[in-house]
Amino acid sequence: MTTKRSQFGSLADRLGLSTATPAAAGVGVVRHVWVDAVVPGLVMDRRRDGAGCWEGLVVWVRDGRCCQEWIPGARISTVAVDR
Repeated sequence: MTTKRSQFGSLADRLGLSTATPAAAGVGVVRHVWVDAVVPGLVMDRRRDGAGCWEGLVVWVRDGRCCQEWIPGARISTVAVDR
């Protein structure tokens, strides 16, 4: 992990670990995540699918277009993989 601060805020801010986040105020938290460990995205909502597995409503860019879709939790990560 790094202590660098990006345009998205610190890692603690993005993971919802700081006390100044909307979660402390009782509001849902939008989290910065990685789809398939390489594509940045924002989780807008969470739910369980029919099998009881977590899914996230993620906003991300695919082929130059902004997409919003339910993505299985297994494809969502808080850590990027360097390629």
